[in-house]
Amino acid sequence: MTDNEVLDKLLCRMKFGEEKAFEELYELTSRKVFAYLLSIVSNYHSAQDLTQDTFIRIRKNVDKYQSGNAFAWIIQIAKNTAYNEISKRKKVIPTDFGERDKSGSYRIDETNVPVLEIIATRLDETDRKIILMHLSGGFKHREIANDLGIPLGTVLWKYNKAIKTLQKIIKEEYGL
Repeated sequence: MTDNEVLDKLLCRMKFGEEKAFEELYELTSRKVFAYLLSIVSNYHSAQDLTQDTFIRIRKNVDKYQSGNAFAWIIQIAKNTAYNEISKRKKVIPTDFGERDKSGSYRIDETNVPVLEIIATRLDETDRKIILMHLSGGFKHREIANDLGIPLGTVLWKYNKAIKTLQKIIKEEYGL
């Protein structure tokens, strides 16, 4: 059974009010939904809130789900949730990825390197989405290509280019 078939069955079970199905759906998809939302809003705490809002909407609208591509339906709800929130605020959500040390950097291997800040501020939007979706959310490159509507080869090329850009920045600015 494919991942999508598993999600489809869980959503169908949810239609009948099965609480355990919702818990299983959340466990299987929340990490990817969070990474996807983080790639949109570039804000850790907002992405957490939007993830919860997404699952509330999934639960509320499960009766509208029609069997098919379950994960695409979930991601569409996440996307709509994020863009609705952005529209409400009428501004770009500021970047804040969570706990930092006194210098404002994240501690990595005994060296302060603001990796998430570099990703958020130094990569273009598509590269940022690809990196965060793959590294944080565990999305496969093919899934990213389908979601962003760009060829798989382009996703792979942009991913590798973005990783090299990050490595260059870290090497030049932090001597690593």
